[in-house]
Amino acid sequence: MLDVDAHRSHRTHDIVWSGVADDLVTEYSRRMLMSLPRRDQRENGELYVSGLLSLTSRKSMRSIASTCGGGAVEQRLHHFISKSSWDWVPVRRALAADLDQALDPLAWVVKPMVVIKAGEHTVGVTESFVPQMGRVVNNQRAYSLWLANDTHSTPVNSRLRLCAAWLADAERRRRAEIPPGIIADDDVPSAAAVALELRGWGLRPRPVVAEAREEDVTALVGHFSAAGVPFVLRIGGATRLIPRRAMREGRAVRMVSAQHLAEGADVRSSQVRWAATGPDGQTARVTSTDVVLSPGPGTPLLRLVGAQRPGDRRTRELWLSNMTEAPAGLVVRLGRLTERVDRDFTDIGTKTGATDFEGRTFAGWHRHTTLSAVAQAIVTVSAVRDQALEPPRGESLQYV
Repeated sequence: MLDVDAHRSHRTHDIVWSGVADDLVTEYSRRMLMSLPRRDQRENGELYVSGLLSLTSRKSMRSIASTCGGGAVEQRLHHFISKSSWDWVPVRRALAADLDQALDPLAWVVKPMVVIKAGEHTVGVTESFVPQMGRVVNNQRAYSLWLANDTHSTPVNSRLRLCAAWLADAERRRRAEIPPGIIADDDVPSAAAVALELRGWGLRPRPVVAEAREEDVTALVGHFSAAGVPFVLRIGGATRLIPRRAMREGRAVRMVSAQHLAEGADVRSSQVRWAATGPDGQTARVTSTDVVLSPGPGTPLLRLVGAQRPGDRRTRELWLSNMTEAPAGLVVRLGRLTERVDRDFTDIGTKTGATDFEGRTFAGWHRHTTLSAVAQAIVTVSAVRDQALEPPRGESLQYV
């Protein structure tokens, strides 16, 4: 679920990335920014990334500029982020290619994000109900795509949610400088689009994992299935599904809640070691059963997997996947990568400026989030290199 309090745009940071070597910051920034056509753009990009990594305060244009000259530099950076012509997509592709090798990810994880905003001029901002706050608030919604394994994760792509009503406002589009051809989230869910955009980037295919308890599950399943992408979706217990066994045996077809199905008598059950959340040897009960979303022809066969953590009396984690031949324990392992991403977002992403963009333009938001992702990648790559120098330790997490 969304941790809205961690996503406030006025958050104050309390850390300096002093453990990251300066030469790594310079070398990595230069490699990721090679696609920028002009030398001054590449220099401004390196300066911006360095500021994201070194400042303890909010990462505004002014605060970044204050580290190296003030007013004139602030104007340069403002133009570089909001008005310049450089394309952020090649930077993201270079970042993804590098991290695909550095992390050897198990999955691509989609993370939703809500940033509380004041005013109505920020690109994509709208009033909407946020369940975690229990009220309607002014906010900006986005999705990021992370490469993740059991120990590290970092974002490589981002997509701002723009609804049809927002895009239909010609004046808003003009102010935010939204280019033609940008479609609304109502047409293609951003949670699907941010992952599917990576298919042409030359990366090794990986399952897509997404938090879908507040998403249109049917729409996500449809888009991922049409693209032939393996997926694992975290769903809510109230999600309505049809047991595949009932259809196969000719029984009356009726929709059943995922919670009821996962705890039913005719599910397959196994035990997995849950070492990440308890002492070694502690196990969790995992159930699985085949389901479909609708009784119509051509509907894809899916598997509902439930995980009952040690000490719990009920199945509290529910996952829907088209990986019907995979062991249920593997589906759980992939699904729980959302927790890895949440931790890294809180511990690193919020401190490298992921939620700090204050500008109003569509391109500015994308350029800032791209450079924030480069900054987070530097922290992560530094940690991976340090970890590689440590003596090997026993395996601490297994799913069987």
